[in-house]
Amino acid sequence: MSRESGATVEPYQVFFENEYVRLVNVTLAPGEAAPRYNPASLKTVAIDFNDSGRARYLKGMPPERHSRSDKSIRELRVELKSAPRVESTPLDAIRLQPWRFKVEFENDQVRIVRLRFEAHEKGIMVHHPPRVLATITEVAVKLTFADGHSDERGAPAGVAAWLEAETLQTENARDEPLEVVLVEPK
Repeated sequence: MSRESGATVEPYQVFFENEYVRLVNVTLAPGEAAPRYNPASLKTVAIDFNDSGRARYLKGMPPERHSRSDKSIRELRVELKSAPRVESTPLDAIRLQPWRFKVEFENDQVRIVRLRFEAHEKGIMVHHPPRVLATITEVAVKLTFADGHSDERGAPAGVAAWLEAETLQTENARDEPLEVVLVEPK
């Protein structure tokens, strides 16, 4: 078990699960080996928060992690259970703004997209399918939705959440670039 602030932390922490995904934080202290873990699915996306949010698709049993003696591991695993129903839309973010929404990996199970906004940059109205959003940088955004209502959202770097399908316009409210990884089950 890892130690954080004097408290014992389990290496695998399931913090969200629905019919489509299970989200698991993997945390290992320097030199620690992870115990065996049984995933909900053998199709997994791993996002390494210690490596600029490098995302990779794993098929089959994920490898057991061993922290090198000098470095801890902080990783998010998105275990892909089933595909949500997705409708095509003319407001597909990847098609409309491919320079902002970069597809890093895609197969018949998942699409992994890296999203970046410069400081105070504002996008156009786009549609996002149901997805996991993992923050690589701190996030503070102003959102305007298709029905006209607006909202402000924020999160620290290194967290993740499941989001339902949305049509929205995003504006980065920070003085620094914003970067997230989107994991879209399909």
